[in-house]
Amino acid sequence: MQSCNCNCCLQNPSSEQHLISSSTSYPNIFGFLIPALIGIVSANVQGAAEPLFATHKMHIWSFLLATAAYCGALAADVKSRHRRASSSQFWRLVAVILGSLSSVSLVSTFAERSVGNIILFTAWTCAGTIIVIYKYGKSFLGALRWLCYDILKPFFSTVFNLFQGDNMDTQLQLPPV
Repeated sequence: MQSCNCNCCLQNPSSEQHLISSSTSYPNIFGFLIPALIGIVSANVQGAAEPLFATHKMHIWSFLLATAAYCGALAADVKSRHRRASSSQFWRLVAVILGSLSSVSLVSTFAERSVGNIILFTAWTCAGTIIVIYKYGKSFLGALRWLCYDILKPFFSTVFNLFQGDNMDTQLQLPPV
């Protein structure tokens, strides 16, 4: 493991920041994992009647899109680290998520088509949700609080009062038989 000379690591050598900036960072991991998965997938499909692009078109396009976006996020992360910008942590998160999506897209080709589609849809939905919550978390939580306190709480308290039974005014009256 290389030694890091940044201020955060000099002050606290056992910090998480040191683990993130060490030599086994995500570019090294995905730089090994993605080509290895490509080799495994291509060996698995070798000799098949139809090419992988014909049988798992959505998975391959997902892999290509995630890999291209991963490369862009990696470049943005490297650029923001060199400028010591505060957006470096965001781009690092985006790069890790997109690298993971790229890997999941390849792994989902091993599953049956319907199961692979569910895996792919779930992975993209979770990735998008994580990125949106990280980037716009305060706004997102504010919208959830507004939804909960201004809309759902009055609605459910009204419904609860209807079924309460203590209040004669809010009880439903049945017509006489």
